[in-house]
Amino acid sequence: MVPPSLLAARARRSSVSSAWRWAGVAFVYWLTCMTVLEPGNVAGALDAGIHLRWGVEAARLIGAGVLGAAFTPLVLKLASHFPVKGWPDWRRAILLGLGIGALALAMIVVSCVLAGLVLRGDAALALADVQRELFANGLLVSLCLCGFLAIVQAARRLAGVGPMEEAGASSKPAESQWQAFLPIKERGRLTMLPLSSVDWIETQGNYQALHAGSAVHLIRETSARLIARLDPSRFVRIHRRTVVALDRVRQVEALPNGDGVVRLACGAELRLARGYRERLRGQLERAISIA
Repeated sequence: MVPPSLLAARARRSSVSSAWRWAGVAFVYWLTCMTVLEPGNVAGALDAGIHLRWGVEAARLIGAGVLGAAFTPLVLKLASHFPVKGWPDWRRAILLGLGIGALALAMIVVSCVLAGLVLRGDAALALADVQRELFANGLLVSLCLCGFLAIVQAARRLAGVGPMEEAGASSKPAESQWQAFLPIKERGRLTMLPLSSVDWIETQGNYQALHAGSAVHLIRETSARLIARLDPSRFVRIHRRTVVALDRVRQVEALPNGDGVVRLACGAELRLARGYRERLRGQLERAISIA
């Protein structure tokens, strides 16, 4: 069994590594955006009779990439707080737009300060410079931010990462949205089964078998509809036919073929499909780090 301290350390390293990876992506993204726009800037400067210093232009492009990378954690926070899901939520869209606008303003202000420091040797902020840059490039910076945010959201959707799976995400649903009991009909009696007693769930044809200790309860339900009612911070899918309670997992063993074996506190050994391995590991590390 992996010690909890090691799982927590891995979770921290994974979070730091992910942040650095996204910072690298952001640097390339902003450098590419500015490079694509550079011919137009050069043409405009030449038409205006401005003599360009190519070293300064190269430094400006690299600086844009570094500045974009520096603002990456804030973009990731926006992606966590306002994930893409279902039909558009206008309140969420308005808040997201305000967040993008605030980031664009902050980037322009910082860029003006840096430009003054490099070109004039003076870091004092000139309001006229900020107003000029906002008028000339505010919309462009906002659109570039929207593009990078779309890349982040698309990557998370492809990776199957939702708001409940983001460390520190504030969009976690309230506990009342998830069922605490399931109605079980057995021998003409209706029993309310507490989900806290369930170790794992297995699909058996048109039924779901809920394993709670030595007892097995059957309900006529599809796996997708059932898991949509379960708290994703407590239950996670490890196979297309199997869902486990995270707090019952005691050991995860990798197999040579890429699959794995999940051993539960009740003694059950369940197959872990390779496609669900990383998600289970992330959920376990997150649960340990939060605890």
